[in-house]
Amino acid sequence: MSTDIIIAIDAGGTAVKVVAYDLNGVQVATRAADVQTTHLGDGRVERDFGQFWAGTVVALRTIVADCADHRIIAVACTGFGNGLFLLDEDGHGTRGGIVSVDHRAAPLVDRLGQTGEGAQISDITGSRLWGGQSLMLFGHLAMQEPHVMARTRWILACKDAIRFMLTGEALTDPTDASGGGLMDQQRGGYANSALDLLGLAEHAHRLPAIVPSDAIAGHITARAAAETGLPEGVPVAGSMMDVAACALGTGAYGADVFTMIAGTWSINSIEVDTPPTGTAHPILNMIYGPAGHRLVAEGSPCSAANLSWFLDTALGGRVDLETANALVAQSPVVGTRCQFLPYVFGPAPKQGGFLDISAADNLGTMLRAIYEGVAFQARRHAQDTVALAGRAHPPVIRLAGGAAKSPVWCQIFADVCQRPVEAVDAQEVGALGAAICAAVAAGAYGDLHQAVSHMTRVAHRYVPDPSLADLYDQRFARFTALDAHLLALAEQRPATERGI
Repeated sequence: MSTDIIIAIDAGGTAVKVVAYDLNGVQVATRAADVQTTHLGDGRVERDFGQFWAGTVVALRTIVADCADHRIIAVACTGFGNGLFLLDEDGHGTRGGIVSVDHRAAPLVDRLGQTGEGAQISDITGSRLWGGQSLMLFGHLAMQEPHVMARTRWILACKDAIRFMLTGEALTDPTDASGGGLMDQQRGGYANSALDLLGLAEHAHRLPAIVPSDAIAGHITARAAAETGLPEGVPVAGSMMDVAACALGTGAYGADVFTMIAGTWSINSIEVDTPPTGTAHPILNMIYGPAGHRLVAEGSPCSAANLSWFLDTALGGRVDLETANALVAQSPVVGTRCQFLPYVFGPAPKQGGFLDISAADNLGTMLRAIYEGVAFQARRHAQDTVALAGRAHPPVIRLAGGAAKSPVWCQIFADVCQRPVEAVDAQEVGALGAAICAAVAAGAYGDLHQAVSHMTRVAHRYVPDPSLADLYDQRFARFTALDAHLLALAEQRPATERGI
């Protein structure tokens, strides 16, 4: 007897993962395709859309064959938020796709900050401006590449570009639109007044319509069916950007938990039932859940990818992840060791590095410092997030991403944050979140709350050791002090002038 399944596509910073789930959220099969991401310098990071789609097609065809005995009832896509993909009418990229760690629009952000227009735009969108934000990249490209804009029909987020190829429909959902700084948080819909301030009104027609995350946003076309093997006519959900999809996949939907994603980015989010107020704005302020609810998030590209860089590049692949976990577990928690600033991937002018190294350090202590540095950065983002959200820190942390797959790293997060950490029973939490959206869109569940209750569960719980609270408070204070002074040095001005 065949089982109904959902195919979820998760396009991350380094790979495309395609996962099949049953309606209980149990993983049936998974495939992945590496995608080439090019670092061009000067903060520019791009991905060729043709190659990106080709890799996705290969992974889809393989998983459809793997699941030949099952019935595919829906498809959903998620992917990195922010960045931009510019496509023509037929789905060809009019330029290289821009990845979320790109910061080419930083000069525009600086200029808007100097003129005061940046504050006006943030008040409209509810989000802080930054160099890789969709809105800022939109403004940058319109000014710097008008010839490209002229031949562009659609300006899409990552997941929406993939869905366009599957359905022929140019659509987005509220999480990508609001998380990219493109929505008017008070009035709803696109932030036309912000587009006017940026001189983008003439290009507004290139933005896709916004549909609910749990609604049908097109069906598999005959062309896509021939390419991918997916059945023609299967519905494709609106879904969510990866940050929101990960929160959903952890079960953090209407629950009093704090979600930490420790992958390429350190993304730390909290659900609030009223929009944040005040003059300071978070990096992500997404429409999420019932009317009036938001997912408020702070983050930076300063997370588990630092470990991947260290193992693959600095150590040349001589130490694998399993060995690294064992070395960290064997390295004493109490004792003198170095610090690691997890800024190998920025944001500029920050750079990664080991500090306070002594002759007592070894590979185990250096690896432990990396694990701790990533947890320290998450703790700092969590403090900022709850302050911007205007509420207390939830009592429990739900951890997702690469760090959540390491028991020793989960325990470090619990000890550093002094809160229980729950790792969910899902290998690919973002893909599961997308599948939850698709399950509702296909009618398998009545709403997201019902789908979450049936499709998510906690696998392990890590309780903090209270005897380590003082030690980690001291190491965290040293971490933040080193970061502040090194940043001031990089910017060639005293830390006190930056209000640190």
